[in-house]
Amino acid sequence: MQQNLKNQLFRHIEEGKALYESRDYEPAYEYLSRAIYLIEEAKGEQWIEPDELSQLYLLRGSALMYDDEARAFEDPDIFHQILEDFEQAIDAQPHQPLYYLVRGRMYLNSKFGRYSREAKADFSQVLSLDPTNISAHKFMGQVLSKEEAYDRAIYYFSKVLEQSDDTETYLLRGVSHFRNRPPNFEAAVADFGRAQELLPRLQELYIWRSQCFQEMGQIESAIQEYDRLIDLVPHKAGHYIDRGVIRSAIDPEGAVQDYNRALELEPHPLAYNNRAAHHRAAGNYEAAIADANAALAVDGKYSIAYATLAEIYADQGNRESFYHFLRLAIDHYYEDIVEVMMEPAFAPYQQEERFQEVIGRR
Repeated sequence: MQQNLKNQLFRHIEEGKALYESRDYEPAYEYLSRAIYLIEEAKGEQWIEPDELSQLYLLRGSALMYDDEARAFEDPDIFHQILEDFEQAIDAQPHQPLYYLVRGRMYLNSKFGRYSREAKADFSQVLSLDPTNISAHKFMGQVLSKEEAYDRAIYYFSKVLEQSDDTETYLLRGVSHFRNRPPNFEAAVADFGRAQELLPRLQELYIWRSQCFQEMGQIESAIQEYDRLIDLVPHKAGHYIDRGVIRSAIDPEGAVQDYNRALELEPHPLAYNNRAAHHRAAGNYEAAIADANAALAVDGKYSIAYATLAEIYADQGNRESFYHFLRLAIDHYYEDIVEVMMEPAFAPYQQEERFQEVIGRR
């Protein structure tokens, strides 16, 4: 009887491993669970070595994680079930860096709770066992970035890049340089640029570089990044809108051309609203009102368009329409009250009781 159970155990292990290697994770989890159940029912008999048992727990936890990775990080029950397997693996083999690494990754990516302390403890343990472990350095940098400890994150990302020319790590370090206080935009530009060389089709790199150039006051360079991005992805309305916003400071007509091109691709409310702002600045109120209304026809809750209409009617001295649209802007969650108070067109109205009443609705 015992021999039959033992033979069954090894069949389950063999089948579970084969399914795991073929990435058929759901049945792999089932076979590995059967194998672990038989071992637990063996009542102390050592049918396999401790290191083999730890690998079974690691594989079973990994199979459950990979079967639906997004759910594994969002569902507390599945998350803790996976953690239990990883903890069993660590208890059996406490000197295996990989086991701490996979558990730390679970903590790092959890969507329902903050486990930064636990993640850092696991990655620190990996580095104590294997000081050059690239993954541990990278994950530690990511944890620290989430904590906004950007100086320390940069240190760990740099450790990765000493060993590997990794695109994602250049991106991560560049973002840390950008968000650090004080920021280092030049270093961020260099990191994003190196990542572009390695993976030129990654769109967010162009956007990040453009933001850096804007922060440094290099508007032409910021626009050039969008030129390159649009050459790469010519049919995305948002890219034309973003370039238009940057161009508006030095080339208003060019900005309008970008908004026009965006609207050829899709009826985007921001493109309509930005074009309305251009028409308003030129004193072409009829066109401005038409575009702001077009934005609202696309999205009736688009609060910025209500604010734009309020600005237009304030310019014209049309009190009833001004208050009507200012009220709608506030009611549709236009939250930047400081911007409302600083809008020059609203200055003649700010001391009026009616103005204060509308602002107080926020």
